[in-house]
Amino acid sequence: MGVYHITYVTELKEICLYFDGECQFSCHGCITHWHPEDCHLEESASLVKHQGINIDKVIAYLRRLSFKRVIFLGKEPTQDMDFLPLAKILKEKFSTYNIFLTNGWRYINDKALDEVCVSIKAITPQVFKDFTGMDKPERVLENFRRYVTTHHIKVRAESVLIPNYIDEREIENIACFISRVNKTIPYRIDAYIPFDNDRFPRPTTDEMNKVKAIAQKYLENVYVLHNGVKVRYPVTRIY
Repeated sequence: MGVYHITYVTELKEICLYFDGECQFSCHGCITHWHPEDCHLEESASLVKHQGINIDKVIAYLRRLSFKRVIFLGKEPTQDMDFLPLAKILKEKFSTYNIFLTNGWRYINDKALDEVCVSIKAITPQVFKDFTGMDKPERVLENFRRYVTTHHIKVRAESVLIPNYIDEREIENIACFISRVNKTIPYRIDAYIPFDNDRFPRPTTDEMNKVKAIAQKYLENVYVLHNGVKVRYPVTRIY
């Protein structure tokens, strides 16, 4: 439990806090398992996680920085006991805009939270079960709808394209679902990052552009992220 990694983008005045709370899912190729540190670091990211630090130590690291936005990510922030108390402290003491990334399995409604990005892994029950190890993808979809109706929280969504697994058809199903909730919700599709001896490949740029066009049939704001997309601002390690 606790924050094990902190990065900072000076130009955006943005902090990223990586939490080590256990995740309910066991997704194939989970990036926090194979790439636990911020992949946008200018130096090589370590494959070994730091020891988690408590809230007081996190605040001590942040006090010397000028920041407005805080992104809570990592394994699954909603499972970490420090997540919400820390969000409240940052909101009260630093007037931060707080964004959290979640798998959507647990719904949290608190005034300390300004924005949520729900990672919709899959919609097809058998694909969801095989990928995450859990049943009932409808639980994530219902929580997604709940976040959309929570007026003080801005909502966006993301998914990972994995060729021959979480494929174009599954991404199209997800985009179609989101459009039925609200077609203006921003949706980002990430390129899968394979690990050593992985049975699934990294998507090509052409595959990413094709799936983007498919999602754009349903949604107004679709973006893709892959290794061909340049980092706009340098990322600095704080812890």
